[in-house]
Amino acid sequence: MYNQKREVALALAVALAMRALPLVVGYEYYGDSPVRIEAAERWAAHPHLWRGFSESFQYGPLHLSLIGWLIQLLGNRVVAARALSLLCGLLGVWLLGLLTLRHRDAASARWAMYGLALSPLHIQASTTGASEAVFLAMFLGALVLLESEQVALAAVLLGAAGLVRYDGWLYVPLFTALLWWRQRDHLRAAGFAVLAAAPALGWMAVNQRYAGDALAPVHYIAADHRALAKMMFDYFGSARWRLYGLTYWPFAVCGIVTPLLGIAAMSGAFKALWRRTNGWELAAIAWLPVAYFMFRTSVLGDFRPLARFAMIAATLSLIFARDMISQRLRAPVIALMILWPVGLAAVSWNRDGGAAEWARPLSPISSLPPGIAQAADYLRCVQPGDVVLVDTVWDYLDIPLVFAAGLADQQWIRAAWTDDFEQRLARRDPTLAVLLYQGKLGDWTKDRFDFRGKSFCLEKRFVYATIYARCPKN
Repeated sequence: MYNQKREVALALAVALAMRALPLVVGYEYYGDSPVRIEAAERWAAHPHLWRGFSESFQYGPLHLSLIGWLIQLLGNRVVAARALSLLCGLLGVWLLGLLTLRHRDAASARWAMYGLALSPLHIQASTTGASEAVFLAMFLGALVLLESEQVALAAVLLGAAGLVRYDGWLYVPLFTALLWWRQRDHLRAAGFAVLAAAPALGWMAVNQRYAGDALAPVHYIAADHRALAKMMFDYFGSARWRLYGLTYWPFAVCGIVTPLLGIAAMSGAFKALWRRTNGWELAAIAWLPVAYFMFRTSVLGDFRPLARFAMIAATLSLIFARDMISQRLRAPVIALMILWPVGLAAVSWNRDGGAAEWARPLSPISSLPPGIAQAADYLRCVQPGDVVLVDTVWDYLDIPLVFAAGLADQQWIRAAWTDDFEQRLARRDPTLAVLLYQGKLGDWTKDRFDFRGKSFCLEKRFVYATIYARCPKN
């Protein structure tokens, strides 16, 4: 006999066990988690109504506020951010089980819950300050409420999710269409749409007032993706990059929820869509945004796909996974569900090289390239009076390095902070400098670094980073 409370408890126990080590040893890196935490920390020092893009940048203000409130409560910025993500990660596992039970049987719910519990990317997102686990919990909660006929609460939660991640705005028309399709109630569907869209419209008004552009965060994100896409076009060539955009998403889903389970989940979702079996609308909600991102990548050429954008598709597809798993496939699927996250962690943790850099974004343990982590450890021990000039680089490795070092804000002069770089340099005399591989300030392989009439001599060299100290005067 199926005991729902026991099954949920076991799945949550597995999820918590898989997240215990990453929670303790991981670094803040992917999902812009260092910048999110820093922005939330500044807000927590003086809580106020956000003034749009000028303060929250391209990040959802609700996510930053939640982290900020927990910083005030717990007193530690990393603990606060990770506690929020962990709680939402566990909620996501539970909510996915509830949602699956509404459309499939107990065995399907079990596969879905364990699939998310063992997902390497979901483990990583649940143990850092990234936004994916928080957004996913709100998204699934909104779906559960909508299917429970609690339409107003579902709209409020979906609207809140859109203030955690802006791609949540894509789901307002999809949820509205789902509600209308099932009930054919025009007034109720319109009310849901208005209520769910209200937070987004309010935030647009804030950005219009303070930034002069209602869609300032979205425009920034779009420009960033255009730049990344251009880089990929130049590297791969047009034909190869467009083909990559078509094939990326199924591979991403397989990476997120492990390969065999990912194939089963996608096959089950597309089978449900084709045959219009129970729950096919959820498969449509899962994959329509993916089709939009695929179009932007392969046709418009202005989008750089990231695995995190496939999290919703992978999660909702898990509802249908058991439909495609025969008895003889159970053992290999389960084995790979366990071995995949372990293997990704083994390949990437404390390792350099191509395999490590490929695995690192998906790995359950959020890690830095070893040289960057070692440079951060070295900087953590500098004197309180030292001021560090930090290089900037296209892949943003300077951000997690600075965050991991944990020095006071007044000790940094960061080339990436173009708004106040010159002012900081004029006010403070750097005693140390950090150059990065492919950085903009200088050649990190040299033993001497000259900058604006100041000379720095080699102090310590790591993979991807070199630390210099001011040369002694003759």
